[in-house]
Amino acid sequence: MQTERRLILVASHEPHANGHAVIIGGSMAGLCAARVLAGHVNRVTIVERDHLPAEPSERKGVPHARHVHVLLAQGQRVLEQLFPGLTGELAGHGALIMDWTAECMTRYATGWGRRMPSNLRTLGCSRDLLEWAVRQRVRALPNVAFCEGMEATGLLTDPTNRAIQGVMVRPRGEGKPEALAADLVVDASGRGSHSPDWLEALGYGRPRETIVNAFLGYASRWYRKPAGFKADWKALLITGYPPDMPYGGVLLPVEGDRWLVTLGGRNRQYPPTDEAGFLDFARQLADP
Repeated sequence: MQTERRLILVASHEPHANGHAVIIGGSMAGLCAARVLAGHVNRVTIVERDHLPAEPSERKGVPHARHVHVLLAQGQRVLEQLFPGLTGELAGHGALIMDWTAECMTRYATGWGRRMPSNLRTLGCSRDLLEWAVRQRVRALPNVAFCEGMEATGLLTDPTNRAIQGVMVRPRGEGKPEALAADLVVDASGRGSHSPDWLEALGYGRPRETIVNAFLGYASRWYRKPAGFKADWKALLITGYPPDMPYGGVLLPVEGDRWLVTLGGRNRQYPPTDEAGFLDFARQLADP
């Protein structure tokens, strides 16, 4: 499970009603930023390296999308505020609505957790479906344009390097960069962001980093839900508790009557990706 890593804002002045905002990256962060900015500036341009799929499917720029993603309750509420009716739309495409505390069985170090009804409703769906549905909503905004197959190569500045005036863009991997002027630049390109390098090249230094590596690795497989399967749960979560039990796993129902299963291990004890090895790893969990 991953989250968007970075959202950087740089501007020469505050955006205004007649301004132009450029967003680097058509990620979930970039799409939500576009939705918000569309109400404050005249134009929003999303610069995205990928050619975006017309249907819910994988795209190269989000390799972690094939693993389990959990849309937390507050995140769902915010998305519903930004895109009214989105929850029902996702459900119409096969996403399952779950009471997280009642319908997700969770195994802790002390045993299976107690389940109880709540108002914490969330969705079981793939990252591909969620991002596609949000992207379709953003595409429908009249003042938002997608610039696909393009990559940002640097920041456009004034002669003194004291004001950001846009970004340099080019077709991915080829061609001469061209200037794309903007009043506000949002970097939503995630952990592959080049903004720290660009700002350092302009003389602004870069923040100090502290890296803590738990050497966590995970693998996922997709399964067709067995015909006629019935249970009093919709999702399963088995946590690890190092050092005695470094393994964990999660099973999430997704669209298409499928299960998405992600297994993880800490301290370089990673799950295999082949079917037999994946199942053997699953049998080592706290509850097989």
